[in-house]
Amino acid sequence: MIGAMEFADRLVEASRAKDSIAVLGVDPQLGAERGSGIPNGYDLTRFCCEIVEACARSIVAIKPQFAFFEARGLDGMRSLSEVIRFARGLGLLTIADAKRGDIGSTSAAYAEATLGAGDFGCDAVTVNPYLGSDALAPFIAKVREGRGLFVLVKTSNPSSGEFQDLLAPDAPLWEAVAQRVRGWGDDYIGKSGLSSVGAVLGATYPVQARRARELMPQSVILVPGYGAQGASAQDAVASARADGTGIIVNASRSLMYAYLKEPGATPGEAAARAAEAMRLELNRALRAKS
Repeated sequence: MIGAMEFADRLVEASRAKDSIAVLGVDPQLGAERGSGIPNGYDLTRFCCEIVEACARSIVAIKPQFAFFEARGLDGMRSLSEVIRFARGLGLLTIADAKRGDIGSTSAAYAEATLGAGDFGCDAVTVNPYLGSDALAPFIAKVREGRGLFVLVKTSNPSSGEFQDLLAPDAPLWEAVAQRVRGWGDDYIGKSGLSSVGAVLGATYPVQARRARELMPQSVILVPGYGAQGASAQDAVASARADGTGIIVNASRSLMYAYLKEPGATPGEAAARAAEAMRLELNRALRAKS
C-alpha cells in the first residue's frame, strides 16, 4: 500500500538507505539473436522475479516496461501484476514505464490503471506531455496521493531531436517542456526539497542534461540510456544536483541479460553482480562530479 509520504521523499529515503541511485528496468525482450528473451527452463514470471530479487540490494526501484508484458497477452499481464507485487514485497519502489498521454476520461483511466490500487498500479509512471496540460491533469491529481510522475523531456533515442530540438521559438522545444515540468512540480515539493513531478532525460545527452538541471532545479530526473545504449556513468550523472541527489539511473538489458556474458552463471547471479557494479560505478561518478 502506498503511504501519504511524497514520492520524491520516499525515493530519497530509499536512495540513502541503499547508497544507490540505480534502477532496474524490467524489459523481458520478445526475441533476440540467442532466443525468445526468456532463458531455457524459465517462464516469464520466474525470470523477471529472479532478476528483481537478485538486484534488490543494489537498486532503489524497478521500472517494468509495460509493452513487453502487454505484447504477451493475458499471460504477460498476469506476470506484470505478479512482478509489481513481488517487488513491493521486497520494499522496492515501482515505476510504470508506460509513457501514457491522452485526454479526458481516457487519460483519467490511464492514471487509474498505472497509479491506482489495481493490479498494475505503481508508485510512479512515465507520461507523454505532447497533448498538453489536460493530458497530464489526471496523473498530477494522483501526485496528491503520494504518487510520482516522470514527464518525457529529452529522451535517449538517436532521433529524439527530430521534434524535441525544434526551436519554439528561441529555444529547443524540450526546454519549453522542462520549464512546464517545473511549473507542474512546484506545488509538490517534499521535505527532501525535491518534487514528485519529475522528468525523463536520456544519459546519451549530457550537455542537455546539465541545462535541464538549470531549468528544473527541484525535479527528480529519471535517466535512461546507461549501459546497453552506450552512455557512461559520467554521462548518466550529468543532471545530478550539487549534493548528488535528484537523479535515478535505469539499466535494463545490461542487468537482465548479464548472464549471456557469464557462461555457467544463473540469470540471478549475473544480474546481482551487474547491478552492484552499476551501483558502485554510479557512486564513483557522483563523487568525481562533486
